[in-house]
Amino acid sequence: MAKPTPIQPEEPESVYAEHRSPGTRLLALIVETRSVMPAAGSTGLPLVLVIAAMCFLASLALGAALSVADVTSSWTRDLSGAITIEVKPSDTMSPDAQMDTALRMLDSTEGVVSVHALSKADITALLEPWLGQGNVTDDLPLPNLIDVRIDPNSPPDLDTLAQNLATAVPGAEVDTHRQWQTQLLHAARAAEWLAYAVLVVVASTMIAIITFATGAGLSANKEVVEVLHLTGARDRFIAAEVQRHFLHLGLRGGIIGLFLSIATFLLLGAQDGAANMFLVPMYGLKPEYYPALICVPLAAALVAVLTARMTVLRTLHRLL
Repeated sequence: MAKPTPIQPEEPESVYAEHRSPGTRLLALIVETRSVMPAAGSTGLPLVLVIAAMCFLASLALGAALSVADVTSSWTRDLSGAITIEVKPSDTMSPDAQMDTALRMLDSTEGVVSVHALSKADITALLEPWLGQGNVTDDLPLPNLIDVRIDPNSPPDLDTLAQNLATAVPGAEVDTHRQWQTQLLHAARAAEWLAYAVLVVVASTMIAIITFATGAGLSANKEVVEVLHLTGARDRFIAAEVQRHFLHLGLRGGIIGLFLSIATFLLLGAQDGAANMFLVPMYGLKPEYYPALICVPLAAALVAVLTARMTVLRTLHRLL
């Protein structure tokens, strides 16, 4: 008669955890809910939804700041590398002579990369958004415009160029776009400061919510904490369990908010028009900026863990 096979004792779960792959451990942080804190109540699903909303707003603010900075950099680079010559009609020189003289001077100016005289159709297209479709008629006196591209690394002396053009070509004026650059930079800085202010408000709100939820959860489960102390559990063990619980909540809420923000930026990028923030257009979010949004749920989990640890240790000293 064969001997019965002895029943091997089950290994504790911590032993299995040591053999988990990094991906499995990360998934366990999101899925597993073992903790001294209850899954329901103020530290359960409601807090996950609040953290998700906070992360959604934080991701939008971060993406907006990145988009505004990128658009501003592009516009500033384009404006710093271009000037416009406006040639108004003059009684002392014909329009053709004005344009020929101006083009020859610009071609011979050091630092000028290219010169392009705008046609009447080009000028009409520039004015129609302001005057309306079909309102730019032939009897409307229009100046001639010359688009000049300059070398940003070695630009010409614009003041000298303006004086020489005004002397040789009556009615010629140089527009350096400096006024537009100043207004653009002011609008961009205002939009960036607004985005960063939203980030600060969201982070402060999340810290306050987690602090309240941790204190409320410990107060509601005071008996559980007391039993743990009677069985020999130390404050560090209880704090570690609470940290684990809020790490789960932070990661879950952060990932939900991250996906919602990515969907929002993709939807915005699919639109033909652009959303304006302080006159600065935002065409969705560039693909290279999406990895930066991953920092938001990680930061939310870190804030949740640190806030929960400080709150639980302070609350334990007060409860017991």
